[in-house]
Amino acid sequence: MKNTDLVRFMTADRAKLCALGMIFLFSLWANIVTPLWADDYCRTIPVDLKNTFHIVYGNYFYWTGRYFTTLITFLVLEFHSYGSIFIFDVLNALVFCVLVHNVCMICRDTADPDRDTTAGFADIIFVFLAIWWIPRDISEVALWKTGAIGYLWPVTGELWILRQVLARRLPSGVLACGFAFFIATFLEPLSLLMSMVLIAFGISRHRDGRPVACPFIGFHLLGTLFLWLAPGNYVRARTMEHDTIVNRLDGVLGNVGSLFDLYWIPFVIILLLCHVAVVKDGGQWSRSWKKIGTFAALSLIYMMILLLFPRSSLAARVSFPASIYLVCILATLFINRPTPAGVRNRMLGAGIAGLAIWHMWVCVPDLLALAHVSAMWNRQTAAHSAGFEDVTLPRVTMGPRHKLLYVHKDILFVGISPDPHNMMNVCFARALGVKSVHSTPE
Repeated sequence: MKNTDLVRFMTADRAKLCALGMIFLFSLWANIVTPLWADDYCRTIPVDLKNTFHIVYGNYFYWTGRYFTTLITFLVLEFHSYGSIFIFDVLNALVFCVLVHNVCMICRDTADPDRDTTAGFADIIFVFLAIWWIPRDISEVALWKTGAIGYLWPVTGELWILRQVLARRLPSGVLACGFAFFIATFLEPLSLLMSMVLIAFGISRHRDGRPVACPFIGFHLLGTLFLWLAPGNYVRARTMEHDTIVNRLDGVLGNVGSLFDLYWIPFVIILLLCHVAVVKDGGQWSRSWKKIGTFAALSLIYMMILLLFPRSSLAARVSFPASIYLVCILATLFINRPTPAGVRNRMLGAGIAGLAIWHMWVCVPDLLALAHVSAMWNRQTAAHSAGFEDVTLPRVTMGPRHKLLYVHKDILFVGISPDPHNMMNVCFARALGVKSVHSTPE
């Protein structure tokens, strides 16, 4: 390696670490200030491992096939008095950084030996902002404790597997096979999609006369079967209202609509600023469009798989994997852009900086306001825990319609209802050690 190449590599590496460090610190702060809500409070039960495994076992047979997802969530929230929430916050921030890194690495063009394929500072910041703003409700999948374990973690793990597939280098060691099984047990539609991809990849390798990582593919498929064939899935399905295919299609189309909103505009402007035509020569055009076509196909197939699920189960967070594949399309166009010069380069830097400032200007006040409301409720409720009393809290609503559901791009939080028998209220009261809790207007 030439001295100039070595200097360029070391400089890019420092810039990459700096960008990821900034993302980690922001993500850690956001995780710390985001309060528990909804299912989180329901799982802050007294520490009893025997009871925890009994509950998770019962869920697998009578409610959901997400055995390891549920187990990890219970363990994180059950040991909250022993600092488990902070450990989760650190781990979750690291997982988010790994997701950003995975997107950068999977989108770069490694076919040209003369091209610098390291992810630069601007690349990482652009991908981070796209991951935060393109999905409909990032708070549900990146900050909510229950949601992050069930969505952010599997998307990060399965995207790493997709990286190996596109690089044609599936591992086959014991740890890798165990990881393949483990990550395949988290999220049903994504697990099925990746098993389909792995099977197709294995068939392709076999036809070409190349080695097939059968153990890795087999263990991932086994994890998918463990998830999909859980008795609890079918018990739960019988409790839901019967859906027609038209009704399900309408629900999926609604979710597809949620993938595209006005938050796309600034990122498209940035790409136009880079001249979206990634490169001029036809060979690299072909490579870029092939990768873009792959991500587009994966997003479409994933959304089609959602037709297998009742409409009532299609929350916005379910479309998160499809959003990440769409982010990969934007990242492919951005990371493999022609190197801008002069005024265009300064405009690109200003655009990225503007997006980052806008991000902080929106997110920080929202999350601090949410943390203030939660701290107020916790403080006022805890004052009555010694006497196991009924507690009345001031009702806090959001927006001109005075909704109890606080929804913004980076917050989704359920307020305290006036009904003390509401599930959220019951779980909150039990977690804080009071008899009941409800809200009234101040």
